Amino acid sequence: MDTGLFFQILANGLMSGGMYALVASGLTLILGVAKIFNFAQGHFYMLGAYVTFAVAVTLGIPYPIALLAALASMAILGVLFHFAIVQWTIPHGFFHTVLVTILFGTMVSQASLLTFGPTQRIMPALIPGTLNIGDVALNWNKLLVIGCAIIVMAALHFFMKTKIGTAMLAAAENSDVASLQGINAKQIFWIAMAVGCGLSGIAGGLIVPVLGASLAMGASIFTRALLVLIIGGMGSMSGALIAAFLVGVIESFAFHFVGYLNLLVIFAFVAVLLYFRPGGLMGKPLPIPGE
Repeated sequence: MDTGLFFQILANGLMSGGMYALVASGLTLILGVAKIFNFAQGHFYMLGAYVTFAVAVTLGIPYPIALLAALASMAILGVLFHFAIVQWTIPHGFFHTVLVTILFGTMVSQASLLTFGPTQRIMPALIPGTLNIGDVALNWNKLLVIGCAIIVMAALHFFMKTKIGTAMLAAAENSDVASLQGINAKQIFWIAMAVGCGLSGIAGGLIVPVLGASLAMGASIFTRALLVLIIGGMGSMSGALIAAFLVGVIESFAFHFVGYLNLLVIFAFVAVLLYFRPGGLMGKPLPIPGE
């Protein structure tokens, strides 16, 4: 393998890892704070991609504004989903909320099929050409995605240090104790849903210039995000970030050698990891509420 090919595969892995990190961070946040396993997380990613495409390509509005539209619309949809459906199932137990999120994801898939059709939507490249460094040629759009993903993750890091972010971490640790300290747990729940779904939305928007928007992208990234949670450790934000880039890079290099069997390589890695570290890299097995 020559140097140019190595860095191209690495760039693909880092790009995928950035998307996995954003979606998995949102999933981890919702799971840790609200104790809700959102099986519709990938569908927010898919909808974010379609919103970005519609705003940037169909309406001709600048791409940065389209990204903000994807972030805001998915955050709002997450809040509406929480107040309209999820909050009524929380008192009935963990598995009731899981079933509701699966049902919601199915409804979103069917509605998206009727609205956008089965055809993949392709967005023109934002920055044509490649960055050439010696024998290494890197696609500008992939580098843009990696850079934007890092910026979003940095923003999330600083957000978690704010008063609201600290309250979310406290609620994730122990919602009952957090309530005794004056933290409104119910308010924190819908904020977590907004942030988590917004992260998926902007991740979908970031990937559109490279991969376009399609109906299958939500299920695909949810599978990877789930693997990231398992590898990083349930409820661990830092573990999710490390695992996301690890999964992205392993998947990219495995695809080069074994093609579409690359997911089996990741499953094998997960099996070996869980044998030695059942709680993942930086977490402990998350107890199911009510058990």
